[in-house]
Amino acid sequence: MAGMERPAPEGSRSDSSIVVRIAVASALVGFLLAVEENSHLRGWAVLFAGVAIVATYAAHRLPSNRTLAVIGAAIAATSAWLLPQRDDVAVTAVLVFLFALGAGLAVDTWVVTKLSSKGRNTVIAALVVAIALFLVFSQGVLLVVVVLTVLVGTAATLAGRLPARTTTRPRALAFGAVLVVSTLLFTAYIGAETPAATWFGGGAVHGPTNTGQVALTFDDGPNLGSTEKIMAILDAHGVKGTFFEVGKAIDAAPAITRALFDDGQLLGNHSYNHDQWRWLDPRYPELQRTQAAFERAIGTCPVLYRPPHGDRTPFLANVVRDHHMHMVLWSASAGDWATNDAALVARRILANARPGAILLLHDGLDGNPEADRSVLERALPLIIDGLRAKGLSPVRLDRLLGTEAYQPC
Repeated sequence: MAGMERPAPEGSRSDSSIVVRIAVASALVGFLLAVEENSHLRGWAVLFAGVAIVATYAAHRLPSNRTLAVIGAAIAATSAWLLPQRDDVAVTAVLVFLFALGAGLAVDTWVVTKLSSKGRNTVIAALVVAIALFLVFSQGVLLVVVVLTVLVGTAATLAGRLPARTTTRPRALAFGAVLVVSTLLFTAYIGAETPAATWFGGGAVHGPTNTGQVALTFDDGPNLGSTEKIMAILDAHGVKGTFFEVGKAIDAAPAITRALFDDGQLLGNHSYNHDQWRWLDPRYPELQRTQAAFERAIGTCPVLYRPPHGDRTPFLANVVRDHHMHMVLWSASAGDWATNDAALVARRILANARPGAILLLHDGLDGNPEADRSVLERALPLIIDGLRAKGLSPVRLDRLLGTEAYQPC
């Protein structure tokens, strides 16, 4: 590339340079093995390996210097920190790309593919070490070793032990700024969208694991066709659930909300409009507007709040605390909004039901009182029977979490 010095030929590098490059390359293998620790991601190894190769080559071709090496190490470390928090393929593929790109900027590992035969034993040894760490230690330990290896390689680059490509300062600053901003935005996305991420405005994702209790929770109602039928199914099985209701649906059908309240089902706040963007408002007036809808319907206000789609920010979390409320997310979702297969909904819930689990179902869809939710009517008896067959007892969320149910408005 214009304005860049290409690395010196491999033959001119010291043996220590070769070892460091191979070590960092093996760290990438270790990162891929850490991905395999997650059972939800198995079967995608070829995709993740391909993403890593593309990212490593991109790092070899893109601008690079010692400043960008530091930025690359930071990006790789951030990716390793985020990895255990997600188990979906798309996000994991992005994290693999960011880690490989960051490690490649810190140490140009692409040249490992051009090693002569004298480096092959070192490559084999590095891979054996990575696999041994995978087999012996946990994902967390493996990721710590991986990050430390990248940091050591970065230090070698900064100390001049490794040849570093150079580029013009404006170009390096522009490229580095794009990388940093992109990584920060993606990190914020994970913090806002991941139920278990508590560092970006989190909430409860499960209750005590030593009681054998779980909570059945229902979002997006009340629903004209299904909510009262679901309540009847719960009552027929001697179970009480928790209904996170949308304010506009409460105002459209307040009698259903009153019926749930009078029946002893627990009610929670689930925003007023259930849209895609109001959660970004730092003031978040949706919360109070929904509390007002509850006050009109039942004369009291819930203590529990669940953000639509799980989206939240630290500002939203602060508004929830200011209202003396508790944010609740979930530990298992059935994806019941996207299928009419009741047996599949039941299998998904039961496969992830553990003591203390908060189970996410939907008696409505986005606060539309007329949405067809008959799939849940068919699935719910299967779910309750399956939970009891596993020795689990469904209870209201306030009982599972040990919180108050309602408060004065």
